[in-house]
Amino acid sequence: MKLYVVRHGIAEDGAPDLPDEERRLTEEGRDELRRSVEGLAAFGLRLDAVLTSPLVRARETAALLRKGIPGPPPAVLPDLAPGGDLGRVLRAVEGVGERVAVVGHEPGLGCLVSLALFGQETDATPLRKGGVVCLRFDAPPRPGRAALVWALTPRQLRHLR
Repeated sequence: MKLYVVRHGIAEDGAPDLPDEERRLTEEGRDELRRSVEGLAAFGLRLDAVLTSPLVRARETAALLRKGIPGPPPAVLPDLAPGGDLGRVLRAVEGVGERVAVVGHEPGLGCLVSLALFGQETDATPLRKGGVVCLRFDAPPRPGRAALVWALTPRQLRHLR
């Protein structure tokens, strides 16, 4: 299976009257993300499943991903929220398809990539906002069993379109 790890786009800054869970993508964030998704679409990518953090900015990112890439509507996976159990994320993607995207936040996504590649959660593989990492699993997705296929920044993705 291929696992596409997608960090949400540029979001509103935090404010005392705005809970973190409700921060939305900015207009710039939406525009950049649309162009990045066009770059992904240039690969001919299709998705069997899209799992997203419940936070608004991640759900908006997943919706834009779904709009530009053929696949089913996004489903919320609570463990993609900050502080979620990354081992459960790997178990959740098992059996939902051969091409699965997960949308979430840093530092959790970088730790998920490290867990998948090296078997341990570290912050050594951070993703930029709107960045995407493609991992391949030749066996059920478990810690340390992934191979890195590619990692692209938003700028690189936008140049592919």
